[in-house]
Amino acid sequence: MNVLLQRLETAYADLQPREQVFVRVGAILVALLLVVVLPWQLHGRAQKAHARVAAKQADLAYLASVAPVLAAAPATQDAVPLVSVVDATTRDAGLAGELRGTEPSGSDSLRVRFEGASFAQLTTWFVQLSQNYGVTVQQATLEHTDSPGRVNASIVLVRR
Repeated sequence: MNVLLQRLETAYADLQPREQVFVRVGAILVALLLVVVLPWQLHGRAQKAHARVAAKQADLAYLASVAPVLAAAPATQDAVPLVSVVDATTRDAGLAGELRGTEPSGSDSLRVRFEGASFAQLTTWFVQLSQNYGVTVQQATLEHTDSPGRVNASIVLVRR
């Protein structure tokens, strides 16, 4: 550190008087910037942070006030038609290619037919329907096919 200061002093001494004045004015301007502008910028950022915190607190208070209303509201999955649930979930489960048809079977129930579907995929799909959508199997007829692990199925699904 001491060597660095000596080099700076030597370099400053080697400057012309006019250049030394320029360096002094530059040093004063840099010091002013550090003393005035830096705290001003920090203050502005702190103000913005306080405003964001206040907005988030207001949002939290609003959410806390509507939480009981939302908790009492019926689940939104009931609003989705059962045929739409079946359509989306069979695609996700890889069963869309084996789906041969759907038809209403009473109030809020649906008959679904598969041909050559994987038994393992069907059982996994049943579990996902029950856990994620409250849909259960009311009736199922499964017939084996010539392909091992594949079945033809006629299933009646209902919402709980």
